[in-house]
Amino acid sequence: LHEVMEQQTVSIAKAGIVCTLNARTSILASANPVGSRYDTSKSVVANINLLPTILSRFDLIYLILDNPNESHDRRLAKHLISMYAKEGKEKAKGTIPI
Repeated sequence: LHEVMEQQTVSIAKAGIVCTLNARTSILASANPVGSRYDTSKSVVANINLLPTILSRFDLIYLILDNPNESHDRRLAKHLISMYAKEGKEKAKGTIPI
């Protein structure tokens, strides 16, 4: 991964054949925090447990945080389940405010 992100090439050595291929592409990655909860007292590196050398290769880093709200989460879960449950297909009309 370091080589691809830094030099835009990937080296392959299989069955006695060694070659280097161009790798001009964008990388979109996502990561969940350690312990499934983002700890605001820790750094991004400590929360997602990626090496700083890999993390520094990304041009942009966006954090999308979900603030736990039991009543909202329960309403959203019930709505999603009703959309896919057999008997709930008639109930799933309309939208739920987010």
